[in-house]
Amino acid sequence: MDQLFLLSCIVTVLPVFVYLIYIIVAFTSRPKKIKHLESLPNVSIVIPAYNEELVLPDHIDNLAEIYPKDKMEIIISNDGSTDNTEKVSLEALERNSINGKVITNPRSGANKAINRGIEEASSDIIVITGADGRFDKDTIPDLVSVLLSRDDIGAVSGDIVPLSKGDTLFSKSESAYRSIYGKIGVWESNIHSTYCLNGAVVAFKRSASPSLHARKGADDASRALSIIRNGYKCKYVPSARFYEYVPFEFKEQKKQKIRRATRLMEATFMNLDMFSPKYGKFGTVVFPLRVLMFFVVPSMFFLSIILWAIYFASISLLYAVGFLGLIAIVVLSGRLKPNMFSSFFIYQGYLLFGLLNLRKDVHIWEPNKRENS
Repeated sequence: MDQLFLLSCIVTVLPVFVYLIYIIVAFTSRPKKIKHLESLPNVSIVIPAYNEELVLPDHIDNLAEIYPKDKMEIIISNDGSTDNTEKVSLEALERNSINGKVITNPRSGANKAINRGIEEASSDIIVITGADGRFDKDTIPDLVSVLLSRDDIGAVSGDIVPLSKGDTLFSKSESAYRSIYGKIGVWESNIHSTYCLNGAVVAFKRSASPSLHARKGADDASRALSIIRNGYKCKYVPSARFYEYVPFEFKEQKKQKIRRATRLMEATFMNLDMFSPKYGKFGTVVFPLRVLMFFVVPSMFFLSIILWAIYFASISLLYAVGFLGLIAIVVLSGRLKPNMFSSFFIYQGYLLFGLLNLRKDVHIWEPNKRENS
């Protein structure tokens, strides 16, 4: 029993240590003040899309409202849609008198679609965004102001504000998760760079980044890692907000989150050599902690639960039941009010399944269920 107790403690230490660091920095880090540009630059906005006829027109309308039309072009990279994505996108561009185009190619996945869109872009500053969501009026100005504030900044990312058409444990868990995610990104940016960008609200200098691998790695993380590898930095800008509808049904959220976790881990695994002092504090602090978070902590976390349950059962079955019941209460508490403890349990599960999913080819994405707003 003493050995089992000791083993349970040892296995628990690493997850607690890693997330204690993240909790401390999340609540102590503050974003740096933005010095806004006097004149906004030209930008090319690239939107990868697959079967997005229900949502893309609204997003194009939104973009027309928040950035000068004479300094913006929109490129819809239509990834083999089988609906009217191309038609409604062209109509929205024409209706708003926006310089832009729709390029349609056979289905090949998000990374290839983004690469194709960038190839058609005319500006050095590229903004990548999703098809379903809305920007604040200050989102793109804040992004480009930080991006152009220093020569060594290669990419910036804004904050995702989750919206949901259903009120469930899983939609609320996303809100709690996002509240911590952005704060960690700010801390990482303050000490060097973050590579966990939000793909729906990213801006970067074309000169800082090569093309993405067509099949492997999340587009946002892969691009950030390549930019950091090239000697630039990547910053998180929490004031640059993108309002995105998130799945509220467990089946839909699970599909999205496991795929995202898998793609993020792919990008991380492909760049493990960046675990090095060569990349400054990113290589010695930020990246090692993320590697532990993605590849080690989820397995040890669930292993610790199993070991503690066995330990308590060796004392009394009632203790084991009480322990597991307490965990269930913590998870379900997120249904009443979003909190990081409930969200933590849920997202450890997504990370574990993402890790187990690494051998699968997940470069072709399926959009979430779309509804008219």
